[in-house]
Amino acid sequence: MARRDTRSLILQVSLDLFNQSGEPNVSTNLIALEADISPGNLYYHFRSKDDIALDLFKQFLGELQPLLHLDESMETDVEALWLRLHLVFETMGRFRFVYRNLGDLKIRMPDLGTAFSGLLKMQHDMLTQLFSSLESSANMTCSDLEREALADNMLLTMTYWIPYAELRKDSGFEDGSVLAAAVSRTLLLIAPYLLEPDRSKLTSLAGSYLD
Repeated sequence: MARRDTRSLILQVSLDLFNQSGEPNVSTNLIALEADISPGNLYYHFRSKDDIALDLFKQFLGELQPLLHLDESMETDVEALWLRLHLVFETMGRFRFVYRNLGDLKIRMPDLGTAFSGLLKMQHDMLTQLFSSLESSANMTCSDLEREALADNMLLTMTYWIPYAELRKDSGFEDGSVLAAAVSRTLLLIAPYLLEPDRSKLTSLAGSYLD
């Protein structure tokens, strides 16, 4: 197997195991076993499990960041807002191990913590830009204070829904129902600030995740 193929295999196997069991519960020996390679081969590509986790986090950022950049001239409607949040949650779900053990990862890898803080700012900026666009098109009304609070509350839900679901012992990580509930709850936070008919449209979209 080529060097690049082996490295990619290690990353994919690690991602699957981290998502399923939580990164702290996965050893490099288990990764090597599941990848059907020797531990020495794994260490040829990665010095430690932290290096694997950091590489996966970089992949996560690479997939998520393009979704957070909005064209300032773009007009936003409720369906565009829904689609944007859906794609963001979909990406978060593919790398959910980051959110399962965020506190531990930030302590062990300060660079990851710094990058995650920057990611939160980008997400906050995206949300406030979406709200401003909705207000400009007369689909939404809120004060500056409400706009900031709404963005913070949505980010809290987005960031901590996965550990919350684990504490509740929800079983829907593999079938997507946990993330579907997260999308629904996050969308419903916006509904009180929308004007009709957009409020009803958004409520219907949010409800469709729970059908």
